[in-house]
Amino acid sequence: MLRLSGQTAHPAARYSHTSLKFRKGEIIYAQGDPATDWYQVESGTVRTCFLYRDGHRQLTGFYYSGDVFGIDAETYRSSAEAVTAVTLTRCSKSMGSAIASNQIPEASSLLQSALNHAQSCISLLGRRTANERVAAFLLATAWRIGGSDSLNLPMTRADIADHLGLTIHTVSRTLSELARREIIGLNGPQSITIRNPHLLRLLADGEGRDTSYEQIDRIGALAMAPATALGR
Repeated sequence: MLRLSGQTAHPAARYSHTSLKFRKGEIIYAQGDPATDWYQVESGTVRTCFLYRDGHRQLTGFYYSGDVFGIDAETYRSSAEAVTAVTLTRCSKSMGSAIASNQIPEASSLLQSALNHAQSCISLLGRRTANERVAAFLLATAWRIGGSDSLNLPMTRADIADHLGLTIHTVSRTLSELARREIIGLNGPQSITIRNPHLLRLLADGEGRDTSYEQIDRIGALAMAPATALGR
C-alpha cells in the first residue's frame, strides 16, 4: 500500500499533513460534506458508508493501515467512520498544486491505489451467492490485514452484511455452515481461522454455487484427495 513520505514531499506540501485520532464509532466526515481533504490510515480500521434516504446503509469499503480514502471530487459521496480507534494522516487537496514534478509518480500511485480498492469492492459485490461473497470477503480481509489465516475481524457481522448486501442472518448462517464443513473455524463472534484456504478460494470463485452444499463436499473431497486418486 502507498505510504506518505514526509521526507520526499515537496516542502510546501509538508505543512498540509495533519495527524488525527478518532475513537471507535466517531464520524471522520459526513456524506455530502465538501471533499477538501483525503486521508491515509496509520492504524486502526475505517469504514465508508453510503446512506439512502430510507435510512438503509451500504458499506462501500473497509480501510486498514496504509490505505487511502476520501479521494472524491467536490463532495464526499459517502460518510467515513472509525470502526476501531484510529490514527489518520489528513492531507489537504490544496497540496496538489505544491507537488514537485518528481512527486508526480507518487501522486499517480495514490490514485491507482484508490482505484484498485474501488475495483476490488465492485468485484466482491459482483459475486452472486452468499457463499461466494462471504468467502471472497474473508480471503480479501485476511490478505489486507497481514496475510494470516487467523482473523480478528474489527467489524461486526452487521457491518459485513451491509458491505456484502446480505442480511445478518445470512452472514451468520453462511459462516456457521463454512465452519461445519471445516473450511473455517469460529473462535468467537469476530475471531475466525481459515482452515482450508484452497477450498475457500474455490468457493469465492464460484465453484460452490449449490444451495444444498453437495458441490462444496465434492470440491472439498477433490481438494483433500491424493494425486493418485485423481488419476495423476
